[in-house]
Amino acid sequence: MKRTVPVLFILPSLLVLLAVALYPASFGIWAGFHQWNWAIGQADHWVFIGFGNYVQLLGDRAFWNAIEVTLLFTLLAVVLELAVGLGIALLLWNNVQGSWFFRSAVVFPLMVSDIVAAVIFSTLLDPSLGTINYFLGTLHLPQPNWVGNTHLVILTLSLVDTWWQTGNIILILLAGLTSIPQDRMDMASIDGASGWKMLWYITLPSLKPFILVALVFRTIDALRVFALAWAITKGGPQRASEVAQLYIFNLGIGQYFNMGYASAAATLFALLVGLISGIYLMMMRRAPHE
Repeated sequence: MKRTVPVLFILPSLLVLLAVALYPASFGIWAGFHQWNWAIGQADHWVFIGFGNYVQLLGDRAFWNAIEVTLLFTLLAVVLELAVGLGIALLLWNNVQGSWFFRSAVVFPLMVSDIVAAVIFSTLLDPSLGTINYFLGTLHLPQPNWVGNTHLVILTLSLVDTWWQTGNIILILLAGLTSIPQDRMDMASIDGASGWKMLWYITLPSLKPFILVALVFRTIDALRVFALAWAITKGGPQRASEVAQLYIFNLGIGQYFNMGYASAAATLFALLVGLISGIYLMMMRRAPHE
């Protein structure tokens, strides 16, 4: 009886979760095994083709380009956010002058939705009318085409994401910093540790679980990027910023209406995200024992 009571308490939530998550996911997986192309009049009927969509995807250069672009964006964005977030969290932890202002400032971008952030920066980054290039011009500095250069566009999107989402990492790491026992810091100081040694041997090892949590959340979220690429670059130039979610959207209701093929692409991408998440979770389970 004692074992069944907890199950009864979580049963309603479990049923809701199954209804809103399991059914759509199962529908998408099943659709991936069919030719379901609205553009050729298949909106009302499907044709079962087995693994045909998946085999075609494995040889689809556009699909693999979208995966590469997504992984590159994720790597750049997460590294930048972790570096900036750690630096700001350390400054706030040390109660630098005006820290009350910066604590509020880092939270502000989190209140902005992704599409609003994208619209703001699409205006700021406009090569002809954008404010950023205007100020660079007044300083007689180069005025790059932030969203029209194939070698620069992913870095640009990563910087936008860094402005928008670094606050999450700051909050997580700041919570970790405040949880470090003060006696540990005092003992290290007595032993002569200070500055970089204190950071490297005391602070960072104590922050490792919090860093992993921040990496998990930000990596999964960055892999799912859509609005920034859609609103700022539309995937261009030359598909240099066509991330996986945008590629899948264009395959489906965005442009080609090939719903079966888009479902197969979404399933493969979900497996990739799950694999990366699983690696992070394994690292988190091992972290306390190291």
